Amino acid sequence: MKVVLAFDKFKGSATAQQLNEAAQAILCGFDGIKTVSVPVADGGDGTTEVLASSSEGQWITMPTIGPLMQQAPVTARYFLCDDGTALIEVAAASGLALLPHDDRDVMRASTLGTGLLMRDAMERGSRNIVLGLGGSATCDAAMGILCALGAEFLDAESHHLYPCGESLEKIVHIETSGIPQTVKKCKFTLLTDVDNPLCGERGTAQVFAPQKGASTGQVEQLERGMAHVASIVGDDIASKAGCGAAGGIPALMMHLLDCELLPGAPYVLSRNGLAAALDGADLVITGEGRLDNQTLMGKGPSCVIRMAQEHGIPVAALCGAIAPDFDPVAAGLVRAIAVSDGLPLEEAMDTQVTLMRVAQAVNRLIMDYIS
Repeated sequence: MKVVLAFDKFKGSATAQQLNEAAQAILCGFDGIKTVSVPVADGGDGTTEVLASSSEGQWITMPTIGPLMQQAPVTARYFLCDDGTALIEVAAASGLALLPHDDRDVMRASTLGTGLLMRDAMERGSRNIVLGLGGSATCDAAMGILCALGAEFLDAESHHLYPCGESLEKIVHIETSGIPQTVKKCKFTLLTDVDNPLCGERGTAQVFAPQKGASTGQVEQLERGMAHVASIVGDDIASKAGCGAAGGIPALMMHLLDCELLPGAPYVLSRNGLAAALDGADLVITGEGRLDNQTLMGKGPSCVIRMAQEHGIPVAALCGAIAPDFDPVAAGLVRAIAVSDGLPLEEAMDTQVTLMRVAQAVNRLIMDYIS
């Protein structure tokens, strides 16, 4: 019997690799079971680590600017592949997890620190950057990234604007003469874990800014800012799927640089070899922190389920929690188990508790499957 383990992270609790390893350790105790581990990510935080697991290269660790200028510098890392590709994620330097809940300030948060990581990679010779967009604390449409790479944003009086969300509606001119040729020759692959557009009811301001601390008035201001950016960029960028990711990062990056916007999960699973792993498989076990209807909107497990279904392979899912309105059968699952049901939050978020309960659930699942 061949079992493919394809976990996404349990956010804040366990990484995809840890979950796969915990499941693999249990399955090694069963005679006749072969396992293949394919960690999953979808462009959100943890994507760099998953991609790096199947790549040759080295981690680069450096100090950089966090989401807010007034906070102390943060230490972030990215992965530089031997082929020159740099694997970077916005969450590493500009992530929401870097800020205490009471310090969230989406109007002043900037992606400047992420841009400095990208600039460092290019100074080391990289001309191909893969950027995971999920988990950001920002809503600056990549102003910070582009400032780090040499662009300048000017207002009506030709004053320089600080790259953050509250500056968006003040942009009158973007000066690009300071962007080096090395940056212009670089290829950027942007991986998104959402399909939200830049503007509107499903846009980045209205859907994601409140999660980053925005008040009702600030959401309205950010919406005006994003609409203003769309008027500068043109090309129907306001309604383009995925351009609302990470506070609108794709909008200005795609306008000024050589960028390709891709759904994160299919890209990662292509790099990690899920299609080959599924050959001859009898069962796939996937999962993430919470199974809900958003799971089916391009998240990692939904991509795993779809690919397994194409091969006629049953899929079971283990997760921390299952939303009341989530239908496992309709989602294509033969089984769904919530491992944290009934646990206090602190215990449910503990890594060792999570891994132990996942291992127990895998054992129970395989015993039921065999019988």
